[in-house]
Amino acid sequence: MEHLDDRDEAFWDSLSFLNELNNIGRFDNEDVAFYQARFLITGRLINHIASAYHLLKMGLEDECLIMYRQSLENSWLLKYFIQKPNHAREWMDIENPKNIRPKQRRKILENEEAAERIYSKLSSVVHSNHKSFWGVCVGGMFNRVITDELFGHLIATVNEFIQYFTEIMNLFHTTIEETEHAELYKEISLKLGICIYITSYFKDPNRTISMLKKNGEDDVIRYLKSNYKRV
Repeated sequence: MEHLDDRDEAFWDSLSFLNELNNIGRFDNEDVAFYQARFLITGRLINHIASAYHLLKMGLEDECLIMYRQSLENSWLLKYFIQKPNHAREWMDIENPKNIRPKQRRKILENEEAAERIYSKLSSVVHSNHKSFWGVCVGGMFNRVITDELFGHLIATVNEFIQYFTEIMNLFHTTIEETEHAELYKEISLKLGICIYITSYFKDPNRTISMLKKNGEDDVIRYLKSNYKRV
């Protein structure tokens, strides 16, 4: 499926950058257990997001949603540890590891209600209940609107997770601007921003243009109108 090819490079570059951040090593003052936890969580999330993207490009939408749900659980788990760093040691305990339930993870989010709604909808697809069996389609199918909707969620999750890393650095008294990744961070942030705008433009052109006008993003508006037709 070629529909996402224009955003393919930005997607993989952002995942690669996330992997680079995860492999920086332990920050000064970073607890060993916290480092181990965020290293494991980030690696798992990268694999899940990559898998979800591959499934989406194959037209396997339900299967993409299953992996996306797993990605969110990992993303929210890292955010939980950012808010409660001491709990990472209990979670990493080999003999008696503490379980952090999905509901506990969602409670620390700024928009808990929205997270609850998203998680509930995804769970209705993941679990083998009557609602999840909406029909039968062996192989993939392509619906442009749904593809853009799902891709938008994936790329937003990657962007959010990268921001979590800047929070981790702040937690241990450093900033991404102090690292050798500062320039690449700016480049990736720009690519992700454009990628999100393109996806938003496909979904709702008028709303996207209105938002960009309010933000004074005239260059982005010209880019979108000259490169993408309204559908």
